[in-house]
Amino acid sequence: MNLSDLLNEDAISLSLKARDKESSIKELVQLLESAHHVDTKGEILSKVLQRESMMSTGIGNGVAIPHGKTRLLDQLVAACGVSRAGIDFDSMDGEPATLFILLVSPENLRGPHVKALANVSRLLKEESVRDALRASESPAGFLATLRE
Repeated sequence: MNLSDLLNEDAISLSLKARDKESSIKELVQLLESAHHVDTKGEILSKVLQRESMMSTGIGNGVAIPHGKTRLLDQLVAACGVSRAGIDFDSMDGEPATLFILLVSPENLRGPHVKALANVSRLLKEESVRDALRASESPAGFLATLRE
């Protein structure tokens, strides 16, 4: 499963307004819920923040992959964001995150959730991909980069 399969253009923000970790997660969750037409009454936000409190999902190289699970979804969904300023995400390398991939899946969906996390991590290890995503001028361009 490719990340582009979990997204639509409405689930991509190329100019996140948040300035801190919690606000960035909240902004991504709002984007995800709006783009995928779901309203979980705050459950996704709560689950993702709970997961983040256990261990930072800032994986380094300016990338953060916050994620969580909820009983209120029936499929794996994603939202992506870019912060030009960078956000302190307690990343492994201490650098601010500028590229964010939020993944949320149903509670009972273990295999595809783990596989999606692995695929995203593998994809974003490539500096050229990270740079191209950050340089995207439109959500369509962001999606096109993911499909390459």
